[in-house]
Amino acid sequence: MSPALPRRRPLRPRSLRGRLLFALLSLVAVALLVLDTVVYAALSRDLMHRTDVTLRAVRQRVAQQVRQAAPDGQLGNDVRLLGASEFYLQLRRPDGTVRDLVPQLRDPGNAAPRIPEPLSQVRGDGVRTVGPAASGGPDYRLLVQRVPGHGTLIAATPLDQVQGTLRQLLVVEAAATCGVLVLLTAAGLWVLRRGLRPLETMAREADAIAAGDRAGQVAPADDATEVGRLGLALNTMLAGERATQDRLRRFVADASHELRTPVTAVLGYADLYQQGAADTAARRERVMHGITTEALRMRRLVNDLLLLARIDSAPDHARSTVDLPALVRDAVSAARAVDPHRPVSVHAEDGTTVLGDAEQLRRVVDNLLANVRSHTPPGTAARVTVDAGPASHVTLTVADDGPGIPEAALPRVFDRFYRGDPAHSGDGSGLGLAIVAAVARAHGGAVDVAGAPGEGATITVRLPAGP
Repeated sequence: MSPALPRRRPLRPRSLRGRLLFALLSLVAVALLVLDTVVYAALSRDLMHRTDVTLRAVRQRVAQQVRQAAPDGQLGNDVRLLGASEFYLQLRRPDGTVRDLVPQLRDPGNAAPRIPEPLSQVRGDGVRTVGPAASGGPDYRLLVQRVPGHGTLIAATPLDQVQGTLRQLLVVEAAATCGVLVLLTAAGLWVLRRGLRPLETMAREADAIAAGDRAGQVAPADDATEVGRLGLALNTMLAGERATQDRLRRFVADASHELRTPVTAVLGYADLYQQGAADTAARRERVMHGITTEALRMRRLVNDLLLLARIDSAPDHARSTVDLPALVRDAVSAARAVDPHRPVSVHAEDGTTVLGDAEQLRRVVDNLLANVRSHTPPGTAARVTVDAGPASHVTLTVADDGPGIPEAALPRVFDRFYRGDPAHSGDGSGLGLAIVAAVARAHGGAVDVAGAPGEGATITVRLPAGP
C-alpha cells in the first residue's frame, strides 16, 4: 500500500482580506491586459496603415519617374528628394538585368528584403510583410508594380521603426501595468485593513468570549454599515444568551432551594424515626404523615419542572380540537370538590373550540383556580368565562373578588418561583402561573393579568380558535 500523499494547500489566500485583494487584483490585471492588448493592436494597425500609404505613394512616384527616365537610364532628382533613405527600390528589366535605384540613399547596414519568387504572387496592389535576405535585418513591407516597357518595380520599406515603436509601447505598458498593480495592492491593503478592522476586532472579542476570558460585547460599530449591523446583531445575540444563562442559573438556584426544603423535612422526619423519637403510634403516624406530605410536595414540584422543560424543549406539541367549555366545567367541578365553600361560576358558550393540547389546557385552568384558592380568603367568589373573540381567538378569563395584586408584583406574577405574598402562597411552588404563561405561548397565545389592591385579580388567556 503506497503512503498517502500530503494534501496540497490551495493557492488562494484563506483570509477574507487576502481573498478580496486577490479578487480585486485579478480583475484589474485582466482589465489592464485587455486594455494593453487593444492599445497595442490599434497602434500597430495605425502604424502599418501609415507605412503602407507612404509606401504606395513612393512606389507610384518612382514608377512615374521610371516611365519618364532619360535615354541613359538615369532617374531625375525627384526620387533622390523623396526624403526616405530607408526605402528599397529595385527595377527588374525585361532582359533579366536588375538595377538598384538610388542605392546610396539606403543605410548600407540594412540587409535587403527577401523578395519572394516568382514575383507574380505579389503583383497587384496588395502589401505584404517579408523578412530580410540576411539574418539580423529588419522586416519589410513590400509592393510590386509592373511598368510597361521598363520591367517590374519593387518597392519596400523596413519596419524597424514601427517594430521599435511597438517594443517601446510594450515596455511602457508592462511598466505601467506593474506600477498600477503595485499601487493598487498597497492602496487595497490599506483600504481593506481599515474597512475590515471592525471585523477583526469582533473576531478577537468573540474568540475571547468563547474562551471564557471575558463576558463583554464585541467592539461597537456604526449601525449605518453592514459591519456595524453585524456588530449590533452579535451584541444583541450575546446579550440574549447572557440573559438566558442568567435565567437558567436563577431557575436552577430556585429549583434547588424549593427542593431543599422538602428534602430537609423528609430527612428530619427520618432522623427522628431512627433516633427512636417515634416510640408511640401517634408519633409514628405524625412522622409518616410528614414524610408523605413532603414527598407529595416534591413530586408536584418535579412534575411542574418536567412540564416546563417539555414545553420549552418542544413547544409545538400535538394539537387537536378541544371543547374548551366542557374542559372548563370539568375543572370547575374538580375545584368545587376541593373547596366546596368557595362559589365558582362558569359562563361559557357551548361549541367554542380551541386548537391545542387538552392535557396542558386543563392544567392551565386547574392552576388558575388553584391560584385563586391560594391567594384569596376562604369563601371568596371566582368567575370563569369563555368568550369567542372576533379575531380567531378564544378568551379564557378567571376573575376573583379577593384582595387583588400589588402594583409592584404585576410584572413578575408569571416569573418562575415568584411569590408575591408568602403569607398567602400556601404550599405552592411558585410555578403555577409560570406554567400558564408557558402553555399559552406554546399554543401561540398570550396571557395578561390585571388587578389592583382591594379590587380582585383578573387573569386572561387568549388562545387560537379551533376550526
